[in-house]
Amino acid sequence: MNLLHSIVSPALLAAEGSNGKWLPADINEVIWGSLAFLIVATLLVKFGKAPIVNGLKARSDRIAEHLGEAAAAREAAEAERDRIKAALADSDSEAARIVEDARRAADQLGIDTAARTETEIAALRERAGADLAATRMQATADLSGELSRLALGAAEEVVASSLDDATQQRLIDDYISQVGAQN
Repeated sequence: MNLLHSIVSPALLAAEGSNGKWLPADINEVIWGSLAFLIVATLLVKFGKAPIVNGLKARSDRIAEHLGEAAAAREAAEAERDRIKAALADSDSEAARIVEDARRAADQLGIDTAARTETEIAALRERAGADLAATRMQATADLSGELSRLALGAAEEVVASSLDDATQQRLIDDYISQVGAQN
């Protein structure tokens, strides 16, 4: 206990004044100190309260302004998001429309190509028929000419001794008209 008493006793003695009480020895010092404190506190309240209140109000106003700007920015971002979503929806429908248009154009192109091919086939058939008829006529004319030449040669041989020129010419003309009538 002696140890505890030796530790506590000097601390109590330092806290107590020389008069053994908690107050300092001179009461005038307490009064003047208290009076100075009240004057300083009054001056701080009178002259310091307004700047502190104004500073806190300005800070609150700046925070409110920043919150308003943030809310406006958020609304603008949400509007932009909605616009982008609408544009994406429009682009999806636009892409579907473009694909459908392309499909229709491809179908129409197939139909047009088939019709053009049929027209070209019909034209080729007509030309082939005309070429065939022209070739047939040319072959008939060539054959008629060759037959005439051969008949004339054979007739010359046969008739050369027995026919005169007028009879020979009449026979040739009759033969040519007969072959021409058959074709």
